[in-house]
Amino acid sequence: MFKKISRTLFILLFSTSSILADDRIKNVTFSTESSVVLMPCMDKTGVMMGGGPTKNEYCTEILNQLIRDGGAKTISWFKVNNHLQKVVNASSSYNSNNPYLSGASMPGAMRFDYTNDMYIPELIEASRDLGAKYIVRPIVLNKDSIRESQSEVGRVNPAVLIPVVGIFAQKGPKNTVTKSSNVTIKFDIISIPEEDIVSTRSFSGDVNTTKEIRGYSYDTSAFGAMGGMDAGTRAAMTDAIYQGIEYLAERID
Repeated sequence: MFKKISRTLFILLFSTSSILADDRIKNVTFSTESSVVLMPCMDKTGVMMGGGPTKNEYCTEILNQLIRDGGAKTISWFKVNNHLQKVVNASSSYNSNNPYLSGASMPGAMRFDYTNDMYIPELIEASRDLGAKYIVRPIVLNKDSIRESQSEVGRVNPAVLIPVVGIFAQKGPKNTVTKSSNVTIKFDIISIPEEDIVSTRSFSGDVNTTKEIRGYSYDTSAFGAMGGMDAGTRAAMTDAIYQGIEYLAERID
């Protein structure tokens, strides 16, 4: 169903920790001539905002790029969401069953992002109107990164303390840093003609790195959540996405 163009090695530079890791680039081509709607990647790892799952923009951007690079025709989400809003607004049960969104169809009302499982029936209708045959629903199920550090000298040198809470420098002849990252993404393929999920599968990406640092090492773990995903997690997510692209190219005709 699809053709593997090449398999090679690429090196990711971990900017925050200067760690190098190897990963595989697996390019594939889609044989389908049908249009595909790619839903934004929903992050269901347990991190909730506003009572619902958040979107993982890195996952969405990389996945969309690779699907298009493979030759598949995707319908831009801004077009899909714009038409989806019209479909939802036209529903007779819109205002009565969705009090939170009541009035959204009124002139001057703000636009809503309907990236939500609640609106998949309406998404199927909107996608059909836009000429698509499939909807791809990517879900981030797991996103973990564990960092372990072992140092021959574990003392803090007062002379080199940095006046920022949570960051300090350690003096030591050798500091070994080990990082393990794992990301699992589930891909659902929804057939628009069948109005149902016709295929689903999960893929896990793993990146393990070890580096020896001599001299000073800086612990910035207290600020990890502010900078988004670390480089190891991004690499593991990319690995899972590459696996998912091969699967999608096999199943989408």
